[in-house]
Amino acid sequence: MKRILRISNILVVWLVCSASTVGDPVASKSAAAKDSYENGNFEDAVRLYRDAQLERPNSASLNFNVGNALFKKGDIESAIDEFNQSAQRADEGLKSRSLYNMGNALYINKEYSKAAESYRQALKIDANDEDIKANLELTLRKIQEDQEQEDQEQEDQEQEDQEQQDQEQQDQEQQDQEQQDQEQEDQGQEDQGQQDQEQQDQEQQETAEEVDQMEEQDAERLLDALKDREKNAQRRRYRATGETYGKDW
Repeated sequence: MKRILRISNILVVWLVCSASTVGDPVASKSAAAKDSYENGNFEDAVRLYRDAQLERPNSASLNFNVGNALFKKGDIESAIDEFNQSAQRADEGLKSRSLYNMGNALYINKEYSKAAESYRQALKIDANDEDIKANLELTLRKIQEDQEQEDQEQEDQEQEDQEQQDQEQQDQEQQDQEQQDQEQEDQGQEDQGQQDQEQQDQEQQETAEEVDQMEEQDAERLLDALKDREKNAQRRRYRATGETYGKDW
């Protein structure tokens, strides 16, 4: 079952209902402010209570009532300040209600730790107040829920960060592997190109040697042919002169 914050709407007025407000501007303004408050005209209630505060600036009761009107008006920060001043100035009865209402305002303002402390201070004065106990329990539960949610969000964030880190590491390893494979492929191509070049150089060298060898053989054949031609020419000369042909040399 969902718990609901219990909020006090008690208004402290300067005069009891039967008392006269004649001749007392503070009481008159407070009475008018109370009427505006009960009619839901919280803007006028705040204005009238503020006017009364000009006459009695240290009144805990006026601080309390202004705080209630500001709370209803939705000005939570200002309401907290008025309840705090009321708690510091009031007797124990009003101090307990001031601390209680300040706890409510702090809860609405999502200041849960401060709200819990305000309820604890109120319980020290009125330990049997069920509303204070209920709101303190609700606030402590909210603090615990928020802490659990914060812990869960932190755990989720850490897990997300770890997954991202793992993915980045995996991507880096894959990139490194691809780079290594590419380097090996490039090196293989380079080695193959070098082998092809060496083989081509070897083939060119062998071809050049074959050409040189062929040229040397051709030169020898040409020299032999020249020698044979010279021998034949000498034989013809000897025949023409009648000389005997012997060894050439």
